[in-house]
Amino acid sequence: MEHDAPAAGSSPGTPEPARSPDRSSLVANLITAAAGLVGLVQVLRADPWWPLWVLAAALALIGLLAYRLRQRRWLAASVSLGLLLLLGGGGVLLAGTRPDDRTATTGPTTAAPAAGPATPAPTTSAPPPTGPTPTAPAPTSPAATDPDSSGPAAPATVLFSDVVQLGKKTGVELDRGRAERRNTQDADVDVYLDWGYILYSSARHSAMYDDSNKGPEQDADARCRDYREAGQQSFAHHYIGGGNQQYCFTTSEGHPGWLQAVNTLEDGGLLIKVTVWRG
Repeated sequence: MEHDAPAAGSSPGTPEPARSPDRSSLVANLITAAAGLVGLVQVLRADPWWPLWVLAAALALIGLLAYRLRQRRWLAASVSLGLLLLLGGGGVLLAGTRPDDRTATTGPTTAAPAAGPATPAPTTSAPPPTGPTPTAPAPTSPAATDPDSSGPAAPATVLFSDVVQLGKKTGVELDRGRAERRNTQDADVDVYLDWGYILYSSARHSAMYDDSNKGPEQDADARCRDYREAGQQSFAHHYIGGGNQQYCFTTSEGHPGWLQAVNTLEDGGLLIKVTVWRG
């Protein structure tokens, strides 16, 4: 019994191959997200609340990962897991490299009260013995008094005052009355600029007091001394984002200093006005 041959065109067609997803855009997005996380970690180096922000981002990524797994979107879940691992690695790197914030210690501030000059009572000479002609008593001699030497404090002597340009990964030494450029952060560097506009003070004192919008440079010396004597909270470094940011610091040799952010430079550098007083 002969079987009829299938008619032409009636045979099932060959299924078309599934189109592969555009992985290049996915890789580009992943690289962009990683770069953004690295920049975020660098900015968080100057924020004392950085553990809270890292934890919030990690919880958001964990929720996104669980949602993608429930949808069986394996590729999207892999991306979320990768971002979570990058965030965790950035947090570990931040915890290992971020220096401890230390407050400056204040020395004894009590001073002996200034005693006024002792003024003895005026003395008179004894009258001469009586005789035929009375004589007038000798004139009294007023006791000499020492003038009070205390008075208004003399203005502090300026050791250095000028505009300083810092490139990233560079610092300056200011205790010799001039800005000496340094390419490494050693014990003598008074101000050092790390990449990401993170400005460090002297490593020997590690104290920068926020003086932003507190007053002009003319009164900065008195304000900076008050911050140290009052034990105001300070940090070893700050993120400089431009504007009217002002900070008091102490040089490696113990001189009080003040700086004001003038402008950021496109290559990661910074322009600051610095004044250092002797004492």
